[in-house]
Amino acid sequence: MSRGLEDLHIHSNYSDGDSSIDEIVQRAAFLKLKTIAIIDHFWPSVGSRKAGKNFIEQRRHEIETNRIDYPNLTILDGAEVDIQSNGDLNPVAGGLEQFDLVIGSFHWFTDSTRWASALVKALRKKEFQILGHWDAYLSSYREEDGRIAAEALAESGIAVELNGRYPIENTRFLDMAKSLGCVFTIGSDSHLVNRVGKLDFQTKLASSMELQIIQLEKLRQLP
Repeated sequence: MSRGLEDLHIHSNYSDGDSSIDEIVQRAAFLKLKTIAIIDHFWPSVGSRKAGKNFIEQRRHEIETNRIDYPNLTILDGAEVDIQSNGDLNPVAGGLEQFDLVIGSFHWFTDSTRWASALVKALRKKEFQILGHWDAYLSSYREEDGRIAAEALAESGIAVELNGRYPIENTRFLDMAKSLGCVFTIGSDSHLVNRVGKLDFQTKLASSMELQIIQLEKLRQLP
């Protein structure tokens, strides 16, 4: 997988992004990206609008139209779903199976002990392929909790995201995750069209720490 050519976390105005799908795709094509994932929140996850299956199908139709117009760009239809404290993922109308890619994320502040506990439970269900902005909502971090999380991530094969929106505070977790065999993905988490493809920090971090960026074909085979 060529680093810097894939942005696997982009929000549109179908949730809390400011840009249309057309604008996102045009920007990605201009930047000569190889692959993008348009990842939106759906009710009742944080950042979503109150809308059901028809809303999701309308969004998918726009994605499919752009696939025809931009055949050299792989456009994934994805969802970002909240991981709850009991390890459940928030439901989405029509189910998660309808999406090419699902990111499971925490959007509530917690210490690392509760974070690790909820994450381990969520990973057992194998309903998502990427753990989004893994430490963005951590109020504290303990190495022993990080090891529990990293071991579960490595066993499940679920990728750890290197996210462009939230500063990574606990790089030692990445070292541990790498040593245990975790894989990683890169996403801008853009909510504005001019942030699409902003991947310099993440690609440099992956290179400097020798983190394994999982190939898209393998990622889509999970769970």
